[in-house]
Amino acid sequence: MANTKSIIITGAKCKFFISCGTGIDAIPLVFRRPTLFVNYSPLEHVRTWDSNSITIFKKHWLKDEKRFMTFREIIESGSGKYMHSESFEQQGIELIENTPDEILAVVKEIDDRLNGTWETTEEDEELQRRFWSLFEPNEFNSVFRCRTGTKYLHQNKELLI
Repeated sequence: MANTKSIIITGAKCKFFISCGTGIDAIPLVFRRPTLFVNYSPLEHVRTWDSNSITIFKKHWLKDEKRFMTFREIIESGSGKYMHSESFEQQGIELIENTPDEILAVVKEIDDRLNGTWETTEEDEELQRRFWSLFEPNEFNSVFRCRTGTKYLHQNKELLI
């Protein structure tokens, strides 16, 4: 297990930091290092103001209906703010972890962006606009500068309705 000093040094010197929003990601934030969030939940607690971050989210599976919730449904139902597993269980929602392929794609994206080799299409930007248009400024976020993983949005277009 790494000691605290090595974690701080890693967070301060890394090219980018991968986290799932557990708090340790405050270290690279302090040192203005880019952060990649995977398996992120709750949806509405994402650091939208952080232009140095890219996020992909856990999907919300409705057990009774056997389908994924759209991002709009997550926000409108209030489950985009749930902090405890009991809240999801009470609503019949199972959180689905990102797949290894989803994580690999977003790792490649942030690396390419930092290397200056990422090429964005108009469709990519439209998907970003569609995703962030679902959010309204609230007590958690009032500015929307971060990005959601490009391939993640392409693969989950049906959740953008």
